[in-house]
Amino acid sequence: MTVMIDSFFGVHPCLVRSGQWAKMKPGEKDLYLFLMEESERRCTRDLTATDVQITVAVGTASRTLCNARKKLQEYGLIRYNAGHGNRYRYVICDPKTGEPYPGDPRQPLVVPKRKAQATSRPQPDVVDTSPHSLVASRLESTSSSDQQKLPIRTDGVAGIFP
Repeated sequence: MTVMIDSFFGVHPCLVRSGQWAKMKPGEKDLYLFLMEESERRCTRDLTATDVQITVAVGTASRTLCNARKKLQEYGLIRYNAGHGNRYRYVICDPKTGEPYPGDPRQPLVVPKRKAQATSRPQPDVVDTSPHSLVASRLESTSSSDQQKLPIRTDGVAGIFP
């Protein structure tokens, strides 16, 4: 299956992380999810749908769809144009920019992998503080007669777990 929108699975992650998703009304979410699903199914970010198609799919009233369309465009999630017979052309936008994704809407977006962060800064020394490593370090620093007094294995937190 070809993914048309970067970092996409139903809802763009930045839409959720920004808190916008939590502020949206149910009808807005219904319309947006319908458009995202149709975008993936049709392999395009530019699609046409009637209010009847959307109402049948998500059970939203036509007045709710009208309000949701306006809000989604206001949020920068879609652009739309009205056609004949309650038919609307929707263009999916990048939630980060509020603009339509660049390029041919029928071509999948190629998202470059993140580059590894440069290690120009010195990394702090990592100290293993697990109980097993503490016992091992104590064993290394004690004489052989003292080693017999140390426990062979220490699990849990002293005084809390045996």
